[in-house]
Amino acid sequence: MSSLYKLLIFNCYGGCATGVAASKACIRIWKENPEDVKIGCLPAVIVPWKFKEIIKKSKKRILIDACAVQCGKKLFQREGMSVDGYLELTTLLGIKKEKRLPLKQLEEKVYEVVNRETSTLLDKM
Repeated sequence: MSSLYKLLIFNCYGGCATGVAASKACIRIWKENPEDVKIGCLPAVIVPWKFKEIIKKSKKRILIDACAVQCGKKLFQREGMSVDGYLELTTLLGIKKEKRLPLKQLEEKVYEVVNRETSTLLDKM
């Protein structure tokens, strides 16, 4: 990371419909806000020097978990990484985790939810 990021997005790229939809949403949001938003590497949180760099180089962080297992949240808690926004999609959307690619309708619904949260965090800066 070479500059200060306004918002760093961490996403569970889980092998399920909500995980894939969230991945696509995060990439779309990054494309729409290239100066303000970047996608962070979720597993890098366990690397001590990357952890320090993430804290130093990001003003705000959001974490998105695809399902109620909350792998990302558990990893962040274990490592002591704080977030300014958190979404767990299956519970939030009232749907079950499905081991398949997402339908376009789900992709749009997930994008709306993630975009609303990221916009709120960016607006508070």
